[in-house]
Amino acid sequence: MKHDEHKLQAAFVRWFRLQYKPLSRLLFASLNGAKIAPASGKGVAHLPESARRAIAWKRLEEAGAMPGVADLFLSIPSGDLCGLYIEMKTPRGKQSDAQKEFEADVVAQGYGYVMPTTLEEAIRVVTGYIERGDY
Repeated sequence: MKHDEHKLQAAFVRWFRLQYKPLSRLLFASLNGAKIAPASGKGVAHLPESARRAIAWKRLEEAGAMPGVADLFLSIPSGDLCGLYIEMKTPRGKQSDAQKEFEADVVAQGYGYVMPTTLEEAIRVVTGYIERGDY
């Protein structure tokens, strides 16, 4: 399932970078979708991989990573919104509780939040957002 979400997100990002070349730096991904390599080095080499991955995630959290953050952020104000968070899902994908909480928090602060399940839907939503300020 995650592999399919990655393919969907990668296709959307490719489309955006071609369609909106001057704005391409304003769409970026969060760390949450990245594969976490196990922590390595002195003091952790003896630990099981799951423990080393937990240590690696803890380090990312200390640097600002947070569970539930949307996959992508479009840092362009449009209409009444400050920017648009995009959580890519396959048609069978479901939001986690952390993702639902993140959505509520950012919407309360004046941001948009969408959860497209197809490339066509993502394109339609972002085009509407950029060109008309709605989605």
